Amino acid sequence: MFESVELGQQVSKESYKEAVEQLRSQLITAQIACQNAPGPIIVLISGMDGAGKGELVNALGDMLDMRNVMIRTFWETSDEERQRPDHWRFWRQLPGRGQIGIFFGAWYTDPMRHHVEGNDSDLILEHDMRRIVRLEKMLADDHALILKFWLHLSPEAQKKKHQNLKKKHHESPEMIKRAMWHFDHYPRIRDAAEQTIRHTDRAHARWHLIDASHKRHRQLRVFTILHKALQSFTTQSHGPVVEDSVMEVETAPVLDSIDLSQKLTRDDYRAQLEHYQKLLQKRVWQAYKQRLSTILLFEGWDASGKGGSIRRAANAMDPRLVQQISIGAPTDEEKDHHYLWRFWRHLPRSGMVTIYDRSWYGRTLVERVEGFAHHAEWNRAFEEINEFEQQLIQSPTLLLKFWLHIDPDEQLRRFKEREVTPWKQHKITDEDWRNRDRWQDYERAANEMISRTSTREAPWHLIAANDKKFARIEVLRHTIEQMERLLDEVQS
Repeated sequence: MFESVELGQQVSKESYKEAVEQLRSQLITAQIACQNAPGPIIVLISGMDGAGKGELVNALGDMLDMRNVMIRTFWETSDEERQRPDHWRFWRQLPGRGQIGIFFGAWYTDPMRHHVEGNDSDLILEHDMRRIVRLEKMLADDHALILKFWLHLSPEAQKKKHQNLKKKHHESPEMIKRAMWHFDHYPRIRDAAEQTIRHTDRAHARWHLIDASHKRHRQLRVFTILHKALQSFTTQSHGPVVEDSVMEVETAPVLDSIDLSQKLTRDDYRAQLEHYQKLLQKRVWQAYKQRLSTILLFEGWDASGKGGSIRRAANAMDPRLVQQISIGAPTDEEKDHHYLWRFWRHLPRSGMVTIYDRSWYGRTLVERVEGFAHHAEWNRAFEEINEFEQQLIQSPTLLLKFWLHIDPDEQLRRFKEREVTPWKQHKITDEDWRNRDRWQDYERAANEMISRTSTREAPWHLIAANDKKFARIEVLRHTIEQMERLLDEVQS
């Protein structure tokens, strides 16, 4: 794979100077044009030790307007990062639409290092790469431009670089030790790089292999590729995908299976509420001590009682361990990123609890029904959400998804009650009435959402909510049962 970039190509000073003078203005022009692009520009810089990655990024800083560029280095994983899913540290650093993000190594660094150190097999490396392919496809589908550069050195070129490094007295012993480790492990690093590039080189995220043995050639190649990519990015069509025919898939009416007649008497409710809240408080503290995160996610009809169920669950928890997040229309900053970005940012640390009132499923519900997301966007969201939730579960996180279900007559009764009750009037809006008029559309979307995202690891819990008391107890009971299951798995 690397034979074509081990030729030791060089560029004269005169040719380099002439080319750079022209490219500098071209890059700035293309960068300015990209500020209105519908997606971010993500530049990943990886490669052999001693290949000049830092020097290259400094040179890019001289060629670009740095007011619209962010540079991120992912060194050792921090405690905060270790307490969340692996990709959390990358999602929270993603540039906004029209911005350029330059990442050192990013999501490739740790899997490759673990493989080189012998901690992970070829099979595990391949699994990690498949996850990266899905991540990059998800970003590219949201109009991101992804450029990946591997700066390569032949064994002879790297040996020469390291010999020169050892002669520099100002270099720290740690730097020299690190360089020698990379030199000693060169065959394994090269093998890991070959496997990584082979598994992750895709049309939407191509690898560019760069001969890095000579500075001017290395930098000129990267400048040229970046300019062409930015220039092409500004002329691409990024409008909605128009499909000639959209096949309607008849989804099983899973919501019809919910028995809405289930009720609790007031006395039973009070007794069970006290019992389950005390038990939940104990289990939340146990989960905290075991460093197990918990996410409670609530979806359902307007006026289905999500707020009341959330309050009864949250009130049973120590407020220092739980945060509640109500999801509304995205802010301008959130619109500048992939729709999952704002949910990645709020993931709980190990042992903590996050409760979502509405969630990432808005893409498959309100955004779908109201036309805020076109067919291709909400249709691929099912797979994207399943991948997202799989990473949460493997972190590990207990993910509980509740759909609170009521019938149209009960919703109408609650809407009218809100209109005449002073402390509830803020809960009823014109939008609620408008959504009610589209009940069948929302029901169809909810049925498909539940069918396509209720997985073995993250099933939906369908709660009969015509009786609020029954719904609140069911939420508490399911939460405790699943917490106990996961705690038993950890302890066994």
